[in-house]
Amino acid sequence: MSGLLLYKGGSAMKIEKSTKRIKNIFAFTVMICSLCLFCGFLVTEKASAKKTTVKKVSSTLKNGTFTVSGKGKMPESAMPKAAQKKKIKKIVIKNGVTELPEDAFRDCSKATVITIAPTVNRIGAMAFYNTGVEKITIPKKAGNLGYGMLQNCKNLKELTIPGNFWAREPKKAVNKKNLIGSLILGNDNSNIVKKVKFSTDFVWQCQETLGDCEEFEVLETDPYYKSIDGCIYSKDGKRLEAVPYGRKEIDIAEGCETIDVQSYSYNIEAYINGKLERYIYGGCGQIEKFVFPSTFKSVQGSISAYHNHSDAMFKKCTDIEVEFKSDKLDREALNGLWDSYFIWRKSLAKELVRMNYAEIKDDMLIMVDDGELYGYVGEKENAELTIPNEVKYIRDNAFNSLPSGTAQKFSIKSVVLNDIVDNLPENVFAGNHGVKVYIRRAISIQKQAFNQCDNYNIIRITLV
Repeated sequence: MSGLLLYKGGSAMKIEKSTKRIKNIFAFTVMICSLCLFCGFLVTEKASAKKTTVKKVSSTLKNGTFTVSGKGKMPESAMPKAAQKKKIKKIVIKNGVTELPEDAFRDCSKATVITIAPTVNRIGAMAFYNTGVEKITIPKKAGNLGYGMLQNCKNLKELTIPGNFWAREPKKAVNKKNLIGSLILGNDNSNIVKKVKFSTDFVWQCQETLGDCEEFEVLETDPYYKSIDGCIYSKDGKRLEAVPYGRKEIDIAEGCETIDVQSYSYNIEAYINGKLERYIYGGCGQIEKFVFPSTFKSVQGSISAYHNHSDAMFKKCTDIEVEFKSDKLDREALNGLWDSYFIWRKSLAKELVRMNYAEIKDDMLIMVDDGELYGYVGEKENAELTIPNEVKYIRDNAFNSLPSGTAQKFSIKSVVLNDIVDNLPENVFAGNHGVKVYIRRAISIQKQAFNQCDNYNIIRITLV
């Protein structure tokens, strides 16, 4: 039969298709299907071949060099065994490795050289804990870093690290027991690194977890910051942004006008005997002296100090020396220095007296121009005080003895107010249990004036 006949409405329509055309279409279809099957086979074979060529991350130890190679995350099975750690002098992380696990090279104390490939983007907590490394570069991609990564690396002299990393706590509970919320700080506070260099643009929050170092260095191409004498300033040099806490003396550069409180407030956390302690450094690190330039105008930010008196690991910083190169200071700037951090109250008080801004009577600092009582600068227990007649106002926190208010140790037993003072401001007697305040007239008392003061008394003196 050479064609097909279709009938519609009684009338016949003849549609003829040649047998040759049908055969051609069939042959073409078979060819296309075969081609698709062949290509699919090739893709499958290629994918299969690719899969089989992926090398899992493994490690070898040869002639004192511990090498980690492969592609992907380093498994714990590739970590050096206890018997190997004493033999390792050099650690090499090769291209392709992306992550290093927690405790990866912990206690490889003889490993003085560590090379990390740029493919590594994550390093676990305590990864290089107690190694002998002297100089190390963390890859620019490694923005995810674990606490204690370089803790107790006492030979470490220089660290190059991304300026935009973030730090995280370890997963293992055992590592949290005595963990310091830092990358490099040592348990005995002796892990002082000479220099920390930032290999990418700097983000100021990164300073808080770097532990003790003596010098910061940012890129010359950084659009917002620059480093001068190891400190970090705004690009125009007018604002102090970050202070290295391992430095003994900070001489702020001329031209700097504003001091950011967070540049020197070092509020690291630590697990001490399994208990989390906050703000263990009280804001001062190793600093012994702060020199302010003649261009100094203001303080920005306000943070209450917190000093853990029970922690013997860290230096107590009640005696930081303060020096001003100019004898003319704005009152607002002085207020900012006094209120923003209390670690240098004693020294600041002496400097204000030298500059004729204030006087000290019975360990109380009193401003000369307006009679404002700034605060108590002594360290007596159960001090009995009488407010001098020249005092017209008492400042917030003036007699605050709480660790959150001052790094000084003192307590106030009693205070006799003069006839002028008519207001007790917030936290003025905070922390002084059983304090007695004698008044001669009606006064205003703010809500938190006796914060954490058990059994305090306000006694009216009857005038005869």
